[in-house]
Amino acid sequence: MDTQWRIHNNIVMYIKKQHKRRKIIVIGVFIALLMGNLVHAQSLLLDSTVKVGELPNGFRYFIKTNKHPEKRAVLYLANKVGSILEEEHERGLAHFIEHMNFKGTRHFPKNQLIDYLEKAGVRFGADLNAYTSYDETVYQLPLPTDDTELWKNGMQIMRDWAAEAVMDKTEFEKERGVILEEKRLQHNASGRMRDQYMPTVYNFSRYAERSPIGLEEVIAKADIAVLKNFYKEWYRPDLQALIVVGDIDVQQVEHQIKTLFSDLKPRGGTMPRPVYTIPLIDSTRFIQVKDREFSNHQIEIVYKRNATAMTRKEEFKEALVEDISNSLAAARIQEVMREGSKPYLGISIGAGAFVSNLGAFNVRIALTPDKWEEGFKAAWTEVERMVRYGFTADELQDVKDRLLARIALQEKEKDKIASTRLVEDYLEYFLKGAAYLSIDQRISLSRELLETIGLEDVQHFIKGYLEEKDRVILVLATDKPGNQLPGQAQVLDWMSAVEASEIKAYQQDRTTVTLLENFAGKGKVVQESKINDLGLTHWTLSNGANVYAKPTVFKNDEVLFTAFSKGGSSLYTDSDYYSTMNASALIMNSGVGNFTLSQLSQFLNAKAVQVMPYIGEREEGLNGSSNIRDLETGLGLVHLYMTESKLDTARFGLIMERSKTAMQNRADDPRRVFSDTVGNILGSYHFRRQPNSIATIEQIKADRVEAIFKERFANAGDFTFVFVGNFELDSLKQLVEKYIGSLPSDSAREVAKDLKIRVPEGKIRKDLNLGQGDKATVQLVYSASFPYDSNNSLYLEALKSAIDYRLIERLRKQESGVYSPMVQLTKSKHPTEFFAIVISFDCDPDRKEELIKAVQEELTKLKNHGILQEELVKFVAEEARAIELKEKSNPFWLSYLKGQLEKGEPLDEFSKYPQLLKEVDLTTVNKAVRALLKLDNEIIVTLSPDKD
Repeated sequence: MDTQWRIHNNIVMYIKKQHKRRKIIVIGVFIALLMGNLVHAQSLLLDSTVKVGELPNGFRYFIKTNKHPEKRAVLYLANKVGSILEEEHERGLAHFIEHMNFKGTRHFPKNQLIDYLEKAGVRFGADLNAYTSYDETVYQLPLPTDDTELWKNGMQIMRDWAAEAVMDKTEFEKERGVILEEKRLQHNASGRMRDQYMPTVYNFSRYAERSPIGLEEVIAKADIAVLKNFYKEWYRPDLQALIVVGDIDVQQVEHQIKTLFSDLKPRGGTMPRPVYTIPLIDSTRFIQVKDREFSNHQIEIVYKRNATAMTRKEEFKEALVEDISNSLAAARIQEVMREGSKPYLGISIGAGAFVSNLGAFNVRIALTPDKWEEGFKAAWTEVERMVRYGFTADELQDVKDRLLARIALQEKEKDKIASTRLVEDYLEYFLKGAAYLSIDQRISLSRELLETIGLEDVQHFIKGYLEEKDRVILVLATDKPGNQLPGQAQVLDWMSAVEASEIKAYQQDRTTVTLLENFAGKGKVVQESKINDLGLTHWTLSNGANVYAKPTVFKNDEVLFTAFSKGGSSLYTDSDYYSTMNASALIMNSGVGNFTLSQLSQFLNAKAVQVMPYIGEREEGLNGSSNIRDLETGLGLVHLYMTESKLDTARFGLIMERSKTAMQNRADDPRRVFSDTVGNILGSYHFRRQPNSIATIEQIKADRVEAIFKERFANAGDFTFVFVGNFELDSLKQLVEKYIGSLPSDSAREVAKDLKIRVPEGKIRKDLNLGQGDKATVQLVYSASFPYDSNNSLYLEALKSAIDYRLIERLRKQESGVYSPMVQLTKSKHPTEFFAIVISFDCDPDRKEELIKAVQEELTKLKNHGILQEELVKFVAEEARAIELKEKSNPFWLSYLKGQLEKGEPLDEFSKYPQLLKEVDLTTVNKAVRALLKLDNEIIVTLSPDKD
């Protein structure tokens, strides 16, 4: 359970997920602070390395040189224009305009904009993107900077977006259907419930009535003249800014901005942009919401207060106190949940930005329908304990130590900050006034203020929020017969009873334990070889383990590692299957060696290291990450998991109990039934592909969990280890010899068994009619065997890319029938050479059949005529640009090397890929496409609402 959960994730974040259509990078709360998302300074100087300017027409710009990644830049066009500005007859038009800006501009009419950029390797959706929220609309364009013509045109596109969308009538009518399909995505339990409680949570303000997706009746009937009027009125230079960050020449970019944007003029007047807020109320509001497809039972309490952009040092400290408080509450709840059986399923506590002018503190308690009162009182006792006694000095020091360690890591990586993170800083400044500081300023200020924060600050923060008068209580539950929900008076009585009860202060076991006490084992490298073209070193250890090490400089203080061995659950009988597949999670929840789970958490508190063992169907292994300083600790953990793993039987019992309870209380969720059905069909209804249930949980046996885990990791000689990162080979070699070379081993070498689980051949169709709403879900699967090699893999990727283009063109642009069709490709070499193409989309139930037929028609065209030269050009351009980023990424190299070693493929295959791309020709690709695409192997599964 996410202990940092906040109610605005249910309300605000869904808008970003549905409407931003951009990659969202989630980072830790304090790292976000360091990156500037929460940093608002007093009279502190803004980062002087950012070039800031304002044109006479009011248009603003922010330019920053940043060489990570090299030869790349990101451009954001920010508009202080969102759904909050819409009048009743315009609800949804701000978002509609965002769509229309991709449908044609002055210099790129008739969809030429997307087509041009995709031919240059910039993919719509993945790279080229935009979002509309309540108060802003932001367009995002990442560009290579080593192509002068492409850069020039990219800047022109930003100018066109600012003022010169064509607003073609034909494209307007087509896009109307696409937006309605985007809105249809919200036709689920969460969406229906949100529509009910949003007005209450937003205090029945204008924000409650201005969801960016808008009203269906407005979208369906809006006149293009109204759209154009909104565009002219609000897309104007005094409400706009261009942000450019990357490997650029600042002076040159500034000159381009002045040339392109200086002549912008307000076309619809200069009416001041109104500012809307959510007024606070001096009372508690209450609402119950039920839905039969909602899987949880919970009570959420939201405390709201006014929040402003930070402009003073004191406000910076308040933000730091907020983050520390969130971390302390999360750690406390995590410990409480480990301590024994609870009458509730979990608690989430956290404060943060809410919406508009408000911040919020949210408490969410997950319950079972038979223990509303008992569960709530027990959970609220933990909240009251925090209010009454605060936290301990040890708890506070743990959090401070973690934050200081993260600050140190940020300091080491300050020259490797991604341009996308910096853009967000300047965007927040333009939109909300949140000041941007240099990384050095932020680090210095954070260290200074961290020393001044004490226990009283945290207790005052939490207590202050819980005394706020503007409070909302939400009771959310599954709508099942006989499910009686508590009313407002009941919940308030429960809270009062807890607050009047005797509660003891929190105590925590702080036993100090050594990781590997008196450890003296050591092995030896008995053979060493080099693969110079890859910068790769291979060691064979005296116990038979194989180690591959690739030093890099992509990050200043990052080491990633993995280990794997063939076997996995395939070596065990069906009766052991669920014990095997859950063994890793259960062992990790038990501690390791002399450590309990709590002691291990304390020991690793300020260390930047993580080790996670796993057991899959065909292999077992460990994945890990570390900074350079803590790498020895990481390898010590690897040694412990492989030699001194254990199962905490008390924790095992708790986890089984909670899992069964959660399973019992699940709603009849049609999406889950759909997913389970697809899994069963693709797995030929094999025992090991059945959906999770109480019956599968009951098959997990404690004695088998521990025994199987030990067996899987007993023989180090059957393991291969891979290290990638900024390490010295000699230092790593010593650690490898000490911790890996000393692991026990024998001469046995295992091979995973072929369980004969195959995707069935032929034509299969299954139609489900379940649930409410007005949305159909469709999934089509096409599969076949194929000779696994680098050429065929490339041809399949080209085919997948072409299908993607075709379905966007046909289903979205021509038919206006779906918002975003998804195409996925899976390839495997073992246990059999096989691939599957999975196509999925949501749509109007009444159009389901015609859209399935449209997909089949496009695939038939591909089968008979192959992909087009234009599609191949786009694919090659995108792949070539992607390679430039991949080859400078530690995660990529770790994944690539592991994959090649697992499959027994040449390690230098990637180095040949750019040349393979250059030489690929349409005739060869299409010959392969015709042979590979087997349309007779077609599985179709659909989910439509139950009309009865």
